Amino acid sequence: MDGKNKRGEIMIKACCAIAAFILWLYIYSVENPVLDKNITLPVNVINSQVLAGSKLAPDIENGISLKITIRGNVSEINSLKEGDFELRADLSAVGIKKGENKIPVIVEKKPSNVKVTNSDNLFVYVNVDDMVEKKVPVNIVLEGEAREGYYALQPETEYKEATIKGAKKLIDKIQYAVIRCDITDAYKNINLDAKFQAESAGGEVYKYVMVEPDNLDLTVQVKKTKTVPVNLQLSGNLENYGIGSILPANDSVEIAGDDAVLQNITSINTETVDISKLNGAKTINSKLIVPDGIVVVGNTSEVKLNILYSNTVSKIMTVPVKTKNLSSTLNATLDQTTATLNLSGIASDISNLNSDNIDCYLDINGLGEGKYEIQVKLKLPEGISKLSVNPEKIGVKLVKK
Repeated sequence: MDGKNKRGEIMIKACCAIAAFILWLYIYSVENPVLDKNITLPVNVINSQVLAGSKLAPDIENGISLKITIRGNVSEINSLKEGDFELRADLSAVGIKKGENKIPVIVEKKPSNVKVTNSDNLFVYVNVDDMVEKKVPVNIVLEGEAREGYYALQPETEYKEATIKGAKKLIDKIQYAVIRCDITDAYKNINLDAKFQAESAGGEVYKYVMVEPDNLDLTVQVKKTKTVPVNLQLSGNLENYGIGSILPANDSVEIAGDDAVLQNITSINTETVDISKLNGAKTINSKLIVPDGIVVVGNTSEVKLNILYSNTVSKIMTVPVKTKNLSSTLNATLDQTTATLNLSGIASDISNLNSDNIDCYLDINGLGEGKYEIQVKLKLPEGISKLSVNPEKIGVKLVKK
């Protein structure tokens, strides 16, 4: 009997919960009641330049925000976003003095079906300090990756420095005047009317600081790319100095330039290496001789050479292939997850070699969904050289998670 009573109580509670939910759903979807809600929004402080004539500047580091109360129907209130509103504090509207100033805030933009109930009593406090200035280096940053098979050259500008002006506490933190250019999927030149922004060494942007010049006309040149072998230039006989071989750590480089110039380049030479001056070195750096109108991708000006003496041996080993720079929104499926390497080096180095100190990977940087054939790349310990890698390219399928 007790079991029947308990089951009955559970059924009654369940029916009450369902009825309450139906009532709530009716009120909110049919009745759509009016609701008051507090939200916090950023305030855009405008006309700060009017203070410059008095050698003053706003001391605003991380922006200013303000709580407002809005009123509207539930369905409308709950769908609002920060971008639906704009709050402004105009420094030219009141007399500004050094120290703390109470500035009225105007609701410049809001949805027509929503009311700001405290719009007549909105204020923020802005601290104003003496204006100082200093010169900082100009830094042009390219963000993103050009389309596969293309490379964006670093733009050049006549300005090496810019002048920043603002409150002393802010100016002391700023290290650069920065222009940021988005080159994502670029395959042709990009012309920009770019605006400078004041940044700390860590990349924090200071909005309420003046930068002179304010903006700059820039052209980001985007060139086609091509991979060519490195051609090592040597002076002297290897055998006379007990050297088995001298091999570049990377036997090819990626270059960029105009089509007409790229077509005529089949390799990139190194400067001539004088074997008589190696003096037992295991590795040296040799400059690349880059033809006019061509740049090496990554602005690499040298290639590392591994010097293998006569007691060198080779070793064939199979290592796992990893992926690098894969977008967090993608999954990668490799046609093959291992590669076979033929490596050489002096006997002591080869004997200690294992897959843990070899970095074998595919660089997925900048690629979206699709199927690709990607070059296998290696990072080897010092003194170890690649004789061959099989396969040289591996098929990869990228799909969204």
